[in-house]
Amino acid sequence: MTSSPVRIAIAGLDHWYAALPFADAVAAHDDAILVAVGDTDVDRAELVARRAGVVQVSAHPEELVEDESIDVIASFISVDRNPSVCVAAARNGKHILSIKPLARTLAEATQILNAVREAGVIFLPAESRQRLADQSRQLKQWISEGRFGRILTASYSLWAPLPQRWQGDPDPGWFADPQRAPGGGWIDHSIYHIDLLRWLFEDEVREISGRMGSLKYPDLPVEDYGVAAVAFEKGAIATIEDTWLAPPGGFRSNMGLVGTEGALAYDSLTGRVSVTGDFPPFTGWVHSTPKATNEHGLEHLLASIRGEERPIATVEDAWRNLAACRAFYEAATSGTAVTPEAPPAP
Repeated sequence: MTSSPVRIAIAGLDHWYAALPFADAVAAHDDAILVAVGDTDVDRAELVARRAGVVQVSAHPEELVEDESIDVIASFISVDRNPSVCVAAARNGKHILSIKPLARTLAEATQILNAVREAGVIFLPAESRQRLADQSRQLKQWISEGRFGRILTASYSLWAPLPQRWQGDPDPGWFADPQRAPGGGWIDHSIYHIDLLRWLFEDEVREISGRMGSLKYPDLPVEDYGVAAVAFEKGAIATIEDTWLAPPGGFRSNMGLVGTEGALAYDSLTGRVSVTGDFPPFTGWVHSTPKATNEHGLEHLLASIRGEERPIATVEDAWRNLAACRAFYEAATSGTAVTPEAPPAP
């Protein structure tokens, strides 16, 4: 627990979609200091450093974990390099904000899991920060209050364009490299959906099946389409479709939830969340503007470090999220339903 500003370093900018807003959030916060930005592309690192008012720039992001003045390593490095950064950060006593997924394989994820457990540091998975969003917390409350009854099914569908290796560069780069990422268009966003459902349902994935393919980009070495059927231990079944098929300007996401006594629907095209269930004095569908759906997680990370809040998620959550995704790829390849592995006991 500390009252002085928390000193944060960004290790890697490969996942710039999350790194840039996080850097801005730290730079604007009174209780945090962004002290260093590291990336093998020094021009990128210097660009972000200037924007955030940072002096220290490194071409070797892995080396930042050895700086004794740094409290937190925010790893936005590519997935293949993330395990070495996170393991070294934990062993050096640094708290960690990690890229999603935390690793390519469960063996690599277990290395991080063990290092974090042994060090006792906080590990906040990138995919779990959505739990902090106002809309997610509202939905969690509604489910806990039984406003929908017993949850029966859920669905997610997301159409996204190909990711860009850097802002304005149409080349997907490492995102579509099977040696650097554990999959393509499906895992890119489905890991968020799996994490949110596990949290909302307070349940684990019992088995998963699905299909994947290269529908729009046949020469891409990873899939651009995937759809999964996910069965949870308490009985709920979810469908998760994630793609890189969106036409220009055609990004779209939607979700649905059906219970024995009510339902919820959201579509990014309308920008409305609709609910029906135990919402007196209303009957039938009620439509409203959703609360904030994204959260950079900085405020919660600082509060967790100071012991003011319990971490919203752990390294075990990140491990389980990856395990469910790995089970999907095994199922889509074999044509059979697969049960995700469980993390090793402490």
